[in-house]
Amino acid sequence: MRRRPQRRPFRQGMRKRFVQRVCFVVTLLAMTTACTESRQLRLLEQADDKIAHAKYGDGAELLRRSIAMNPESKSAIRALYKLGFTLESYLKDYEGALFNYQEFIRLSQDRVSIYEVQKRIANIYYEQYRESDKSIAAYKKLISFNPESLEADLFQFRISAAYFRLNNFEQARYEYQQLLERFPRSQFTARVRYEIGNAYYMEGKYDIAIEALKQVLRHHSQSEYAIEAQFLMAQCLENSDRALNALQTYENIRGRYSSPEVLELRIAELKKRMAKRK
Repeated sequence: MRRRPQRRPFRQGMRKRFVQRVCFVVTLLAMTTACTESRQLRLLEQADDKIAHAKYGDGAELLRRSIAMNPESKSAIRALYKLGFTLESYLKDYEGALFNYQEFIRLSQDRVSIYEVQKRIANIYYEQYRESDKSIAAYKKLISFNPESLEADLFQFRISAAYFRLNNFEQARYEYQQLLERFPRSQFTARVRYEIGNAYYMEGKYDIAIEALKQVLRHHSQSEYAIEAQFLMAQCLENSDRALNALQTYENIRGRYSSPEVLELRIAELKKRMAKRK
């Protein structure tokens, strides 16, 4: 019988050539990646130089070019943060800043940096866009991300204030109360007690507002909000037809209220109304 020709040498040769090609492709890709990374780093350095010399638009364009070369590389992630910061801080392009910050969060593995960028996003929504719903969600995310943060009371305060902006006074009071319970030594406690009274005032619940504002005087008598609380108490009294008590409260803070012109106007108008009733 004839023996079939052995094909092992042929197959081994094919396998060897395949491995060589794979190695070549891998090496080529590695070289290309290294080359791209090097070019990205050069663009980052050039961008830093432009920004240092207040050429923010040029710096931003260099950062965009760096990102475009390989959007998911380590250098691109750095560039995303720098671009977001440049757009926010110098060019006031908040929409562009938000986009780049969100891309940074999507790609980064650094929890500390993600936290800081999330904070910037929350601040843009709260301070620049005044978008209460989005700022509430962003600050709640920060608190859940790091409940022990030294800034957690600030985030809680801004959540409360955002609900106030939405005219959701009941929820605002709840959030303010949460701040008092969780952070009794917060720098915001005087203002929080004032804002609780203010929320009642906005709903026309004047008697409850007065009782809430008395807590400011009781706990923070030396605070600037003690004077503000007395002014608001006078308004509550005025709106609930207790003109004489309102006038006495207004006059009690003469020379101490932050807007003396406003105070004098309130006193003058109140006296006119009282004179007409006689």
